[in-house]
Amino acid sequence: MTVGTRTRTATAVRNGAGRLDGTVAIVTGGSQGIGEAISRRFAAEGARVAIVNRRANVAARVVGEIVDAGGEAQAFPADVADVTAVRNAVAAIAARWGRIDILVNNAGVMIGQPIEAITEADWQYQIDVNLKGVLFLTQAVVPIFKKNGGGKIINIGSIFGHDGYPAASVYCATKGALELLTKSLCLELREHHINVNCLGPGFIATPLNESFRDDHAFNRVAAGRFGGPNLWMQPDELTGTAVYLASSDSDSVNGVTLYVDRGWSAY
Repeated sequence: MTVGTRTRTATAVRNGAGRLDGTVAIVTGGSQGIGEAISRRFAAEGARVAIVNRRANVAARVVGEIVDAGGEAQAFPADVADVTAVRNAVAAIAARWGRIDILVNNAGVMIGQPIEAITEADWQYQIDVNLKGVLFLTQAVVPIFKKNGGGKIINIGSIFGHDGYPAASVYCATKGALELLTKSLCLELREHHINVNCLGPGFIATPLNESFRDDHAFNRVAAGRFGGPNLWMQPDELTGTAVYLASSDSDSVNGVTLYVDRGWSAY
């Protein structure tokens, strides 16, 4: 099932000069935060954007706004932790546009709690969304990429997969595992001209970490480590790197994690 379908024949946002012209891009969790920013930027660069998201009404809003701006997008409701739903969504996207060129595995969840409070359900939920969803979405698009002669996969990681953080052990574990999954898939798929890279955001102000941004103790420590500049970034600050990884400019970049974190991971 698809929702939020809107098309428009008006001039493309960038008048046919976008870096992603003619491509079809899947963005999971594309209705808010980082995923929304990437969806909007990809559309502005000429991509036809398939937003895979659980919340159909929110995805429809983003689709409508992209179309009103002159882009092309469609929402495909699916829970990335549901393998059957993922496969059905990918099949529907391929049927809609005839190809898929880019996959952005952005959907993610974080349950911040101390080790004593973690339940088996908490563990499984984060594993299912942050890792299982990535693996099986990738599995679903690979045959299409091979048929196309190549493709670009961008996994959205985190500096928490590099540094770790207290009371977020499961989330950190999934993001650390995602970096190794990225490397492994790169080695497996590179002969098919499929690039697999990881984009590691720094501290991005999104609904996922709204309560975390009020941690004054953390902010004091971060300011001391970081030397004073504002630590928190906006989702739009990641989109240039995402476009680079999705475009032909990055054809020789494979199996790496690019951190966009204002230098945090350099410490």
